[in-house]
Amino acid sequence: MHIYDNIKNFICDNNNFICILDNKIYLYNVLFIKEISNNKLIVKLSNKLVNIKGKDIKLIRSINRELELSGLIESVLIDEDIN
Repeated sequence: MHIYDNIKNFICDNNNFICILDNKIYLYNVLFIKEISNNKLIVKLSNKLVNIKGKDIKLIRSINRELELSGLIESVLIDEDIN
């Protein structure tokens, strides 16, 4: 399996989708926002917690279960949710 396929399978599956662009992030199938501030966002996707850290993080759009964020993104961590 190629590196691209591994990353694609990790970030995009049938239940979740995360698209990382220059200074934007798009999240699909967000169940709820656990924490939000200027430099941190934690959201719950089906069985995963996504922890986004950066500077000047702003929620641009929220439609149904979709979120679009902007800001200087420093890191994106995806953890299995144990709750």
